[in-house]
Amino acid sequence: MHPSRRRPVARIRKFETSDLERILAIERSSFGNDAWDEKMFLAFHRKCPDLFLVATVRRRIAGYTITCAGARNAELASIAVDPRDRRSGVGEAMLNHTLAELRALGVKMWWLMVETKNEPGIRFYEKYGFKRDKIVKRYYGPGRDGWRMRFKATAAN
Repeated sequence: MHPSRRRPVARIRKFETSDLERILAIERSSFGNDAWDEKMFLAFHRKCPDLFLVATVRRRIAGYTITCAGARNAELASIAVDPRDRRSGVGEAMLNHTLAELRALGVKMWWLMVETKNEPGIRFYEKYGFKRDKIVKRYYGPGRDGWRMRFKATAAN
């Protein structure tokens, strides 16, 4: 890649409540009618503050991810990247940062849910190393099944 065309580097940091308005905008542009509201994000901030992360590109928030970790397992509760920053490494940078944290905590398994019709999301997770585990019927509502996907956090993927 030509040096002048390098992707901007995403910097990863913990979520701060002052980020909420921008996170909500990314959420709405990513999930439309299924977007979470302010109360949901604040609840996750209370429940999982250490792994509620934001990615910035040139000081602008480009995405967020929320993972809740227990002693052995962790759930990737949500991830979203601003549409204009997709396919630029932002999502992967957030997952890499989270994975390093999970490994430091000794977490063995990282899992997530993704709608079975969300082919771009499934491809992204599979490319990263998540494996489809099982279908959960009506996880997202009537007629909307979800894939449970798993990632062995202890393996060198």
